[in-house]
Amino acid sequence: MSSRFIRSFVCLLLLSVLAFVGCSHKDDRTINVADDDPEMLAAIAKARETLPKFWAEFDHPQPKEENFCLKVGIKDGKETEHFWTEKIEKKDAKIFGTIANDPDLVHNVKLGDRIEIPEADISDWFYMRDGKLVGNYTLRVLFKQMPAAEVAKYKALLADP
Repeated sequence: MSSRFIRSFVCLLLLSVLAFVGCSHKDDRTINVADDDPEMLAAIAKARETLPKFWAEFDHPQPKEENFCLKVGIKDGKETEHFWTEKIEKKDAKIFGTIANDPDLVHNVKLGDRIEIPEADISDWFYMRDGKLVGNYTLRVLFKQMPAAEVAKYKALLADP
């Protein structure tokens, strides 16, 4: 498979355990999206545009705001795969997170690796507020490739469907 695909993860376990365990999902289902897909590019642009909102909440979380996660593109040669990272930390003007998905395409990271995250490589973000997902713009693009029942379950989790 070439770098012509953005590897986006739809976590099957998200529906039942996200609110309790964060963004870690070993049994992910991968949905491929062409890297020039206009809807996905718009979702990534919106996520990047609204990243200051994420950082404002991350720096000063309100009650019932938790599980702050960033999606980051990891390159390995000509391939790029997007991973959710958890346990986000800002330290010495750098961003760090823990890889929360098993790799499918790249081989330079694995589940559980602690990595430095260049802000330019962030493709999405989310956090939980009172049991609802805030952010996760790329998920919405994937709805057109999911069964209706699955879409309904995810929309029920979104703070802003």
